[in-house]
Amino acid sequence: MYSIYHFTLPALMWAMVLWRAPSALGGTRASRFLWGFLAAVAVALTTRPPEVDQVIRTLTGSPDLSVLVKHLAVLASNYSVLEYVIAVHGRGPQRARAAWLRLVAVVAAALALTVLFVFFFEHDPGAPPTRVTDAHLGDPAVRLYETIVYVYLGTATALSAKLFWSNRRSVPAGLLRAGVVCLASGSATGFIYTLYRVVFLARQESRPELPGRGTPDALSEILPVISLLLVVVGVGLPPLRTLVRYIGDQYALWRLHPLWSDLLHAVPSVAFGPRMGRTRDLFVAGDRTLDVAHRAFEIRDACLVLRDRSAATGAERPAQAAGEAAFPGWAPNARAEAEWLFSVLHEEPEASRGEPPPLSDSGTPAEEVAWLLKVAAAYGQLPRGGAAGTVQRSAGKEVR
Repeated sequence: MYSIYHFTLPALMWAMVLWRAPSALGGTRASRFLWGFLAAVAVALTTRPPEVDQVIRTLTGSPDLSVLVKHLAVLASNYSVLEYVIAVHGRGPQRARAAWLRLVAVVAAALALTVLFVFFFEHDPGAPPTRVTDAHLGDPAVRLYETIVYVYLGTATALSAKLFWSNRRSVPAGLLRAGVVCLASGSATGFIYTLYRVVFLARQESRPELPGRGTPDALSEILPVISLLLVVVGVGLPPLRTLVRYIGDQYALWRLHPLWSDLLHAVPSVAFGPRMGRTRDLFVAGDRTLDVAHRAFEIRDACLVLRDRSAATGAERPAQAAGEAAFPGWAPNARAEAEWLFSVLHEEPEASRGEPPPLSDSGTPAEEVAWLLKVAAAYGQLPRGGAAGTVQRSAGKEVR
């Protein structure tokens, strides 16, 4: 047995089980089946370490019950992942009869494995638990037992791979679609593992005196690990997409905050959101996409109020700012808007005589946010007044 089975994979799967538990308890049918799949895989992997096998021996008195527990857990995981993919990507209305037939099939398979294992297997207290099947492949009961396991495993993995792959284009491109592709690849790898095991066991059975029979096979150990890791990545990518979006929204709020804070105090007539500090804003949990949009709209509304005030003075358009070249990489309009806002918000003497730059042509909320992020970045780089020798910009002129 490879050391990766001892602690790494079981710990990873139990961490996934705990992580997904809240969404399973209060979530959809698909969420519950996904959680059931993860829990069943965690149980199957937990039976592999010798320490766990010894605990099972001590509690039950059976020398190899861990093998039956592992295979029953594998059946449960196959059933759960198949129900999950049907619930998420199934085509057409779900029929209660078909769902019941799938449940009856897995229960019948589990009962058959239990009966064969308890009443027809040879149990050797001095042998490793895996030898209860691997060392008796010529026994009709063992052949039937292995047939049930691999027929069900092959059918479930093949159907799951087909459904995941055929529905990959029905989800948005990016991490979500990459997750579906990983799930399809993991299911396909599980099917390949099934075919390999069938061929491997058939060769073993045809040569009963083969030396080392019953010992672990390298490919039989590696393929399930690859399949499992692909499934774990596929399950984890959609939440990672949410995390990436959350971090991006928090970063946008951080960049917009200085301009938003100055406008909040300068234009109290605008209905701003909750007042909070820049650092405290980072500790707000939940989806922040709407918060970014609201903050952008608040900034835009405040800017429009300032434009109305400027228009009421009958101002003339000032000359181009001498310091525009100090902000390479920014669009001239964003830079000009930042300088004009800075002159107005910091009450520079000639601010009231400066006409604001043209409005941006943002057509969507995302474009508006992108525009204001440029304005806020340029605004943050402008020097604040009050220090000796500081250059202040006033309507496009440098004043000391």
